[in-house]
Amino acid sequence: MRALTQALVATLLGVAVMQAPAAAQKDVKEEFEAILTNISNVGAAGLTPVSIRITRWTPDDENERLLGILRKDGQDAFLRELVDVDPVGSIGTPVSLRYDFFYAREGRTDDGGRRIMLISDRPMQMWERMQAAPSRDYPFTVLELRLDKEGKGTGTLAQLVQLRLVGNILGIENLASAPMRLQEVKKVR
Repeated sequence: MRALTQALVATLLGVAVMQAPAAAQKDVKEEFEAILTNISNVGAAGLTPVSIRITRWTPDDENERLLGILRKDGQDAFLRELVDVDPVGSIGTPVSLRYDFFYAREGRTDDGGRRIMLISDRPMQMWERMQAAPSRDYPFTVLELRLDKEGKGTGTLAQLVQLRLVGNILGIENLASAPMRLQEVKKVR
């Protein structure tokens, strides 16, 4: 299996530890700022300031339904269902339009911090859709934040991602040489 043989481009996240906050049904207004550092083989290299907004958490019932689809029917069916739910937040730069995320879950770390995971589809170029480009099989963007008690930390942003669910482990395979890094992450609201 390709994901297991490429240790540098595959990451495993425990889905079981990602819980919806008690107020998952209520509106959330959280905003984070970070510096996106890209030294991978995907996208433009450099440093870019980004804003990450979370407006709601994926509730438990929606989470179970979506992950059940991923487990049973695979990532293509999961993608169709994912983009059909209400957005949970977005990411943007000072010179770009915001791009919506459709899945947001949060978990607590042992030291009292937070781990947040956001998932979205991935914008694709027309040539990518028309040709049989290998990247077409990697339709997701996954963002992960690791924050301390004060809301500061680091994170990653992986584009060109495939998803698999084996038991309660979400397997993330990244076609890029490495995920982009989110540095100087801080909660601003």
